[in-house]
Formats: sequence, C-alpha cells, structure tokens
Amino acid sequence: MGFIFAAKFWREIIICFLAFLLLITLMLLNVKTGKLKDAEAKCQQRIQAIEQAQYKALNEANAKANKASADYEKIKAEQREKVETVTRTVQKIVERPIY
Repeated sequence: MGFIFAAKFWREIIICFLAFLLLITLMLLNVKTGKLKDAEAKCQQRIQAIEQAQYKALNEANAKANKASADYEKIKAEQREKVETVTRTVQKIVERPIY
C-alpha cells in the first residue's frame, strides 16, 4: 500500500521540483540580465568619453592646421607684394629706354 501511495505523489513531486528549478533558473537569468545591462551602460559611457576626447583632439588639430595655413597665406601674400614691386619696377625701367 505504501508503494501505491508513493507512486501517486511522485508525479506531483517531480512537477514541483521542476517548477522550483525553473523558478531558480529564471531568477538567475534576471540577475545576469541586470548585470549585462549595467556592463553595457558602463561600456557606452566609456565609448562616449573616448569619442569626446577624439573630437577634442581633432578640433585642436584642425585649429593648429588652420593657424598654420593662415600664417602661410600671410607670408605668401607679403612675398607676392615684394615680387610684384620688383617686377613692376624692372618693367618700368625696361619700358623707357634711354638713348
């Protein structure tokens, strides 16, 4: 009789045990998902910090290049004035020959 009584409840015991294991699995999954979201948020923050540093470095490099370009254009314009002055003076001397 004891065997028949035990056989009747094995099915319910196994179902309860599997439900308990499912519950534990879902809780672990929830914990791991939360940790994953936290890690992803930290990763995004680090990526944004790196991007901002790169944009800052790029802007500084562009400012340096623009300053160098402006200095070059200024020197080039000054030298162009000197060349034009010398060329015009020489042309005026050549254009009026003295006999």
